[in-house]
Amino acid sequence: MYLSGKKIFLRSLQPSDADLLYKWENDKTNWQVSGTKKPFTKKQIKEFIANQKDVYLDKQLRLMVCINSPLTEGDKGVVGCIDLFNFSEREQNAGIGILIDKKYRKKGYASDALSLLIVYSFEILNLHQLYCNISEDNSGSLKLFQKHKFKITEKKKNVCSLRLTNK
Repeated sequence: MYLSGKKIFLRSLQPSDADLLYKWENDKTNWQVSGTKKPFTKKQIKEFIANQKDVYLDKQLRLMVCINSPLTEGDKGVVGCIDLFNFSEREQNAGIGILIDKKYRKKGYASDALSLLIVYSFEILNLHQLYCNISEDNSGSLKLFQKHKFKITEKKKNVCSLRLTNK
């Protein structure tokens, strides 16, 4: 899979992504936004990549966020990842999450990636709603999702639930 935007493109996971995913998934500063409770092994990450088949079967989809040209010599231009999770064909909805590596934030990559995944979700997967949960103190993420027309639908225990409905 390959989706192209203004600054970035989204692509399916590749075995060569294992080291980077391992780093991101085991960075405890990301756990509060991802819901992760314990570290992943390299073996688990490699198996996840190898076993990702189809959003309809897996009920999730992870794509790598890549800029359109290499960042440095030998770099593949991967700056983050974006996910659909809890995908429900019956309910026509899914959760959405995004992670951009700290050194590439505030460059518009997250916004471009989110735009692409919204269009893909509504036009290709025929979803009617996307949702996310964001900590109240994560102003950057709140602004990002609200910029893309997500509305806060609930606040509880310092977490905002946001939804975007396809009309």
